[in-house]
Amino acid sequence: NELEESVSQNIGKFDYITFVGSGEPTLCKSLGKLILKAKEYSNKPVCVITNGALLYTPEVRKDLMNADVVLPSLDAGDEKSFIRINRPHPSITYDKMIDGLRKFKNTFNGNFWIETMIIKGINDSKEELLKIKEKIDLIKPDRIDINVPIRPPVEKWVEIPDRTIISLLNEVFEEYRDIAYPEMGVFGLYSEDFKKELLNILERHPMRQDQIIETFRSVNFTEDNILLKLNKLESDNYINKWLYHNKIFWKLTSD
Repeated sequence: NELEESVSQNIGKFDYITFVGSGEPTLCKSLGKLILKAKEYSNKPVCVITNGALLYTPEVRKDLMNADVVLPSLDAGDEKSFIRINRPHPSITYDKMIDGLRKFKNTFNGNFWIETMIIKGINDSKEELLKIKEKIDLIKPDRIDINVPIRPPVEKWVEIPDRTIISLLNEVFEEYRDIAYPEMGVFGLYSEDFKKELLNILERHPMRQDQIIETFRSVNFTEDNILLKLNKLESDNYINKWLYHNKIFWKLTSD
C-alpha cells in the first residue's frame, strides 16, 4: 500500500522507482514481488541499489531479474580492502561477491551499473584503483559510477580524496561517470508531521540543512520554523548537527 500510495502521489515527479532500503534491499524476502508490483503501478524503470554482497545466491539473482537497473557497489580490489571498507559478514568473502556480480551480469538483461566509492588513503592509489579496474573488466558492467563520501561517514577516518585523484581516475578507468556531487531537489513527504518525516529520512542517511529547509518549505513550513524545530529535536536528543566540509548536516543521535 505504501508503494502504491507513493507512486500515485508523485506521478510526473520521478524518473525511476528505486529500492534502496534503510539497510540492504536484497535482505527483503519479498523484493522480487515488490519489483513486479512497482511495474504494475508505473511505467517508469525500476532500479535496485545494493551492496552486491548477496548476488552469489541464486535466490537474490532471481529476485532482481525483473528490475530495469541494478547498481551494486565495488569499492575494493582485494579481500583486505573489502574487509576494511565494507566490513562484510564473515560468511561473505571477496571472491564470492565478485563471482556473484559476474554471474548476475551474465544473465541479466537490464542495465548493470557499478558504483565505486573512492576514499582518501584507502583505495585512491594507482595500485588500488588498478585492482578494482581489473575486477570491473572481469564483470563487464554497462556503466561505472565513481563517488566520494559527500555525506558525513560513520567512521571518522573516512575522508574525501584530493582533487588530484581526477587525473588518476581518467588514466585508470577512462570511461566513467562522476556522481560525486550534492543531491538536488526535495524529498517526498507523506505528511506535515515534521518530526516523523525528518526522522524517517535520517534513518537512511544524514541530510544537509539546506536540503531539509528546501524539502519542508515545500509543505508550507517557513525557514525560521524549520530551524526552531531542528533545534528542538537536537535539545531533545533525537538529532545532532555535524559540520562536514563546510556544510551543515543533521543526523540521528544514534549514528
